[in-house]
Amino acid sequence: MFKYILLLLQILTIVKSQLTPTVRTLHDTVLIDKKLYIFGGFHAPAPNSTIESEYNLNPDDRFFYLDVSKPFDTSSLPWTPIPNNEKDLPLNFLSSIITGGVSASIGGVNNDTIYFINNERDKTLPPVLTFSTKDNLWHSIFQQSILGDRPIGVTRNQGGIIVFDTINFSCVVKDADISRLEYSATLLPNGIIVYMGGKTSDGRADTDNFRIVYLYNTTDNTWKPQPTTGDIPAGDHGTSSVLGLDGFRIIVFGGLNSGNKLLYVLDTRTFNWYEPNVSGKNPTIKRFDHSANVIGKYMVIAFGSGSDLDFSYRSNSESDVLLLDIGNSSNYVWTNYFDPNAVIPPQTTSLPTDSNSTQYNDNSNNNKKNNNNNINPGVIVGVVIGVIGIICIISLSIFYYVRRRKTGKGIYEKAIPTPSNSENIIPIPSDLELTYGRK
Repeated sequence: MFKYILLLLQILTIVKSQLTPTVRTLHDTVLIDKKLYIFGGFHAPAPNSTIESEYNLNPDDRFFYLDVSKPFDTSSLPWTPIPNNEKDLPLNFLSSIITGGVSASIGGVNNDTIYFINNERDKTLPPVLTFSTKDNLWHSIFQQSILGDRPIGVTRNQGGIIVFDTINFSCVVKDADISRLEYSATLLPNGIIVYMGGKTSDGRADTDNFRIVYLYNTTDNTWKPQPTTGDIPAGDHGTSSVLGLDGFRIIVFGGLNSGNKLLYVLDTRTFNWYEPNVSGKNPTIKRFDHSANVIGKYMVIAFGSGSDLDFSYRSNSESDVLLLDIGNSSNYVWTNYFDPNAVIPPQTTSLPTDSNSTQYNDNSNNNKKNNNNNINPGVIVGVVIGVIGIICIISLSIFYYVRRRKTGKGIYEKAIPTPSNSENIIPIPSDLELTYGRK
């Protein structure tokens, strides 16, 4: 009987540990120590305080993580609740989704802490809360402990970029050339952030938000509008962007514009757009307001919806998580299997072989050919004659030098024997020796 009770308790523990999150958009994701933490989000078309209160009744659905330390199939996702989440999650100290919610990012000395930046306009809440992934503890950081400006997490209609130092607890608000909503941003290895997509601060669509991307240099705090070429996506928002494994290709997925393709790639060496080669089964709907992270050799896309908060992908037996294998930049693969130990193949640095890039290469080759064809034949003849003349001069110089050396050696060896000792030879100086040193 005791064994059956233990078995029942184990079954209850397993059932409790299994988590099935609700669908959502506009959530935050942070990857730390093989755990993809997910916070917040909503699925109501017009969220209000009553709906949010209902969301908060289940803390394990507001903050949880995907365990990416072990293999899994997307049909059975290893969602995991945060220990003691029901009593420890400080939802009353985090900005409401009505006021814009929070933004979450990794930080701290060891990059093992999640920083939640509040967006409360009335300043009644602490501007920053932290969650330590080592001990699962929450802490509040009040404005008195922060040097400089007050950090604001999401909504700032007047534009600007907010830089918060998570080690020294200092904050500064800097000017920005753009003000966008629902955009995407990608950090390059050289410290430049590439901003693209999104809506204007008043919610209007921006038709050129991929034709011109904005580059922010984190080193010298400068902005630069960067025109792009190629198969440029039409204006869109709610897209995601990640940096490819090669360090220069930005992969863009999803969005709301039905006229755009599912995936685009921006080569930041040439700022040329192209549609990548992709195999595998495409997602049933194009998602927007989702999240995307690179984990191992996969682009991991979580949640999101179709237009008008369409979550029909679930009824089509599609997972909340999509996996795009980006290990081979010449052919991405949609897959259902995640392998944390998958070997990342060597990355190529050659230009992509799509039609636009081919045109780019052809133009370069044509320019080289045209430059070669435009060379004056007279110049070629002159160069050839000059080379022959130099060779002749060098040859004659060597000939006369050798001949004169031989002549000088013969004069130098002429001698007059003296009577006292026929073995003593007095050399007769040559003309060269007599001439040497004259002034």
